[in-house]
Amino acid sequence: MKHRIVTLTLTLLGVASSMAFAADVGEPRLGKYRILSYGAVGKPPLVLGHFELQKGNVYKVFLPGDKPAGEGTYAYDAAGKVIVWKTGPYAMEKGWGGGFEVDREGKTHKIRLKRTTIGTNSVD
Repeated sequence: MKHRIVTLTLTLLGVASSMAFAADVGEPRLGKYRILSYGAVGKPPLVLGHFELQKGNVYKVFLPGDKPAGEGTYAYDAAGKVIVWKTGPYAMEKGWGGGFEVDREGKTHKIRLKRTTIGTNSVD
């Protein structure tokens, strides 16, 4: 019985620690976010290029092959955990979201552009 209590306590401490870390992450980090679109089950995602979040709330979009596809400005809404595309390619087309998620204890930042299209930035 003692072993179960210790295991449960350590598990709960780990969950609380992970939750606290996720709350402390802040905002999406600057850098390159690879855009993947997930479609058919069992098939690999399509690579749609990447975007870069840069200093001064500027973003640049690139198609596969690093072909420039435009740039614009964004703002991060910390309360809603969402990027708001103010100008540029993602602001001009309807339907682009910006939900921000953190995975793997902060190693991976994700920005959900559409339901099945995600920009991912990982430190490893």
